[in-house]
Amino acid sequence: MFDDLLSGDVRAVSRLISWIENGDERAENALKSVWHKTGNSYTIGITGPTGAGKSTLVNCLADYSSKQGHNVGVLAIDPTSPFSGGAILGDRLRMFSSQNIDIFIRSVATRGHLGGITPTIGFLVNAIELLQKDLIFIETVGAGQGDVEIAELADTTLVVNVPGLGDEIQAQKAGILEIADILVVNKSDRSGADRLVEELKMMQHLGELESWTPPIVQTIAVDQSGISSLWKNIEKHRLFLGSDGLKSTRLKRQIYELRQHLRTSLYQDKIAELGLTSLDSIAEDIVSRKTDPFTAVKSLLK
Repeated sequence: MFDDLLSGDVRAVSRLISWIENGDERAENALKSVWHKTGNSYTIGITGPTGAGKSTLVNCLADYSSKQGHNVGVLAIDPTSPFSGGAILGDRLRMFSSQNIDIFIRSVATRGHLGGITPTIGFLVNAIELLQKDLIFIETVGAGQGDVEIAELADTTLVVNVPGLGDEIQAQKAGILEIADILVVNKSDRSGADRLVEELKMMQHLGELESWTPPIVQTIAVDQSGISSLWKNIEKHRLFLGSDGLKSTRLKRQIYELRQHLRTSLYQDKIAELGLTSLDSIAEDIVSRKTDPFTAVKSLLK
């Protein structure tokens, strides 16, 4: 298995991804053995509201960047099925053209995690890197204004906007626009696209001055219009980061991932230590008002 992973065997990597998703203990041993082979890809996060055309845009970008000589992977994060626990939208079905060339596409589920991503996203990226992918696109679930966690995990973050959502800026004011390295107005052939561009520019002027001002790129993904311009701006941002900026970005990402991993490990260890019987008993005490959840949690941590 380890030799297959090191050689970039697609079946072995796909199996590892399933292990990571399912919390299989075999994933930890596998990742330990191949860790020295990971960390070499450039990650691009694509987020924005549902219906903005993110999947079609990712399809175009993956196709375009592949033709520029990049070895491309795609992680498409979907809502979780309440029945199987798997991804229910199946973005691979919409990324049809990318499947005709050497692009690895995997749909994964959020597993109930908030923020538009899955909690194991970092390890999933590491798994795809074993296929010698130097460029990995991460499409978030499209949860809306709270879908901002991708900024902690991507080297370049694209926020996709679309005209026709009413008060577009107000609908996303809770932070999603502020995480953008590049702002995309997709479906720009629609009425209201120019007004949306002006609103985005106005919002930028109201914000604090930064060393990098996110460019606003208009696209029509279904026609592949504006894709070359979008790609040029992605390359500009990568050049802007440089080696020092990229190192700083990835250090912040690793600190973030360590915190997430620590929280998960502590939680799982504590649950295993207590057992379901103890939790049931404590829950009964809270429901019957013999104690409160705050006191209960503090006592559990002790």
